[in-house]
Amino acid sequence: MLDALRRGATTWVAKILLGLLVLSFAIWGIADVFRGGQTRAVAEVGDTEIDLPAFQSTYQRELQALSRQIGQPLTADMAAQFGLPQRVLGRMMAEATLTESARRLGLGVSDQTVATTIAADPSFITGGQFNRAQFQQLLRQAGLTEVQYLADQRELTIRQQVFEGLVGGLRVPTALVEPIARFRNEVRTVDYVVLERAAVEPIAPPTEDERTAYFEENKAAFRAPEYRKLQVVALTPAALADPSAVTDEAARAEYERTRGQYGQPEQRRVQQILFPTVEEAEAAATRIAGGTTFEAVAEERGLSATDLDLGLLAKSAMVDPAVADVAFGLAPNTVSAPVKARFGGALVRVTEVVPESIQPFEAVAGGIRDAIAQRTAERTLLETEQEIEDARAGGATLQEVADRFGLTLQTIEAVSAEGTDPAGQMVMLPDAEGLLAAAFESDVGVENDPLAVTGRGYAWFEVVSVTPARDRTLEEVSDQVVERWTNDQAAERLAERADQLVADVKGGKPFAEAAAGAGLTVTRSPAFARNGDLPGLGEVGVDAAFGGPDGYVTSVDADDGRQIVLQVVNAVVPPFFAEEAGNAEVATAFSEEMRESLITRYVDGLQASLGVAVNQQALDLAIGVSGR
Repeated sequence: MLDALRRGATTWVAKILLGLLVLSFAIWGIADVFRGGQTRAVAEVGDTEIDLPAFQSTYQRELQALSRQIGQPLTADMAAQFGLPQRVLGRMMAEATLTESARRLGLGVSDQTVATTIAADPSFITGGQFNRAQFQQLLRQAGLTEVQYLADQRELTIRQQVFEGLVGGLRVPTALVEPIARFRNEVRTVDYVVLERAAVEPIAPPTEDERTAYFEENKAAFRAPEYRKLQVVALTPAALADPSAVTDEAARAEYERTRGQYGQPEQRRVQQILFPTVEEAEAAATRIAGGTTFEAVAEERGLSATDLDLGLLAKSAMVDPAVADVAFGLAPNTVSAPVKARFGGALVRVTEVVPESIQPFEAVAGGIRDAIAQRTAERTLLETEQEIEDARAGGATLQEVADRFGLTLQTIEAVSAEGTDPAGQMVMLPDAEGLLAAAFESDVGVENDPLAVTGRGYAWFEVVSVTPARDRTLEEVSDQVVERWTNDQAAERLAERADQLVADVKGGKPFAEAAAGAGLTVTRSPAFARNGDLPGLGEVGVDAAFGGPDGYVTSVDADDGRQIVLQVVNAVVPPFFAEEAGNAEVATAFSEEMRESLITRYVDGLQASLGVAVNQQALDLAIGVSGR
């Protein structure tokens, strides 16, 4: 929301501000103690301070935004793992650096300029005019006072003067864009053939000596990885949800509130004649009562049958609530009394009624109970997580935690770091990638911190035992050895055929003739660019096609074990036009990168000359973690 409120800058300026986040990594590790005495500042750049309340306010807004993005509240330690404190402080220090620079340069901005900038912000405009009520509402949602926002906007406008002075109007030279555009836009056409594995089959099984020799040469490929036995308890809304605890009354109330979700509400085909005033509608109703038809009145107003018909609509889909109320209380094929509509008067007629078709409560009760239980579980999840942590701190085992909180203790007898069991099958784990990484960094008997899992939840795990990696015997992996040896033999034979075909073409034989001699049919591709997607060639074939000039011939290994032999038939580099849309995009992207790079270097140099300092104690206080 704060970013939306600050859209006074142009798009590239906003991107520059985001680019300045990289400075946080340079900032981290600098002096973290202020010279002398206590201070409420989190950091200083020259004479410009980032005070504790300002940092806390910004940090909390971004913490809430990140929590919404990942779908679960973040603790202070979790936010620190995401690097949020560094990112926020880095950006604020970059802004403070530019503010200090502007102050030393004597830059300023008038109250009128600030007011004009705010009044022109699309976020605060409705109906083409500045909406003060909306302005104040957005500030409240962002957690800002009007005084804070005006001060922020003033500083942003002053910083923008520094941006404009340094990089305003900067454009990348055409001489740089042209070779990039030519490289990107070049298109090629190739002739190619595909050598399938069937061309070299059948392949006889290896002899005992071949099998043994192959195993000894490739023993590392058949090595058993380290396996770990794990115990895991996952706390998720699904694990906590108890549909049986949802009462019939609660389920029925939810059904009535959301009944439109369980079928089709009543729909009506509505016809409407609009009049400038209710009085004119009353006059028309009197005439219809005297024998004039509805259609005749509509025709007098220049309305066709199509103009009359609003369509087959549910009540909620009708724009004018007054017309909707009348239409859904009207008997079919009767004309309503005059309606005081949103834009004058109206006469309404209903020509068709489609009754509602809603599933009965009994048919959807199970799903409703599940949904209610899920929402209840989401509300109590953090409280339960804290209770589990308290129990763990008191010495409770994972089995005791599972029993006490009604959770499932999952025991994985053996899992590798890649997530497979000894049979090579994937093991189902909550947030497997993160859990496996943590489990293989831990050890037997270590009490590990809970892991945040996808979809709102936590997981606790223990390493029960470790089975070290070892060399397998030939007898254990005999089938795998034979399969791999056979695949390698097929690949070698296909590669030999492909190499021979390439040699024949390079030796002067026409590609079509050489291919026919090998029993293959040549296919000509359509023209394609470097990022082209041709099913016959695949990504490796497209890349290979740009490996040489016209006449270039080569072979490549396809991902599925095939061999592709291709020859470049035509290579075309389109003429360069700087104004062409794609080339203009390249120029814009490079220009923005140049601006960001210059601003980053400028800020980096300023910080080195002005001096920067971080108050680690104040920072820890602001983000809610204990001192490090």
